[in-house]
Amino acid sequence: MGNLFKTALHRSRASGLPPLEDIERFGADGEESIYRLLSENLDTVIRNLAVPHKNLYLEKDFFVQHLGVPFVLEVKHWKGKIGCSDGVFYQDKENGTHKELKSPVGTTNQFIHCMKKFYRLECPVWGIVVFAGEDCTLDLPEEMDGIALLGASRVLPYIKKKCREESKAFEPIDTARLLRCTRLYDNDSEFCKGILADDSIECTSEDGALVRLDTTRISFITCEHQNLRLRDKLYVTFDDGSSGVFYARDLKFTLHCLDGSWKSFSASRIRYIVF
Repeated sequence: MGNLFKTALHRSRASGLPPLEDIERFGADGEESIYRLLSENLDTVIRNLAVPHKNLYLEKDFFVQHLGVPFVLEVKHWKGKIGCSDGVFYQDKENGTHKELKSPVGTTNQFIHCMKKFYRLECPVWGIVVFAGEDCTLDLPEEMDGIALLGASRVLPYIKKKCREESKAFEPIDTARLLRCTRLYDNDSEFCKGILADDSIECTSEDGALVRLDTTRISFITCEHQNLRLRDKLYVTFDDGSSGVFYARDLKFTLHCLDGSWKSFSASRIRYIVF
């Protein structure tokens, strides 16, 4: 009885929100507009790509594959004038602030190296850094150390041009093999992200039938906690754009976090899951 009371009390503190909230507000600034642009025009777009590195993980915003040619994208929402001097990126804001920034070129090259090694890829993987800020101006070359540096409006033309130029000597990457980073939110705040260890979610449909949801086919979940029934109501959006409502009791999610640790979270703690 004590455990039931604690569970009911915990869930009663989670305020209800309308189902199927706009997923856009859970993307980083500028990232959602880039996702829409890519997904509406290219063959395959995967968000939050992860790859093991030592005992940790590295993460990039997007993996894109079009006409069999693969790309890794990092999205930056930097403001002001962005330049690079002697390999050091910098930002000059309108208020006169000058700030040195970590090079996205080095981290993107590192990710591609680890990705090719982990998946044993022989094909080239092209890297792109996208500067998505509307008030961002670039004083940069189009390419640096093999990584393209582009404003948002130039991303799609660059990818399509590169696809036309590349030969078809390599087989497309099997995207089912790629690891995606899952992000957990409590209301509006992200509190953990990592590789989801659960292949499926056991729940019931609205008519009471037992269902196993394939987590690799889900893009977004809103968790609504039904306090008196001691169960979670899940509003699920799938990768193909379809959606459904499901129910679960004592549901837990297990993540291999980006810092290498393992953690298990009760669904009663989670408001949103972005896959």
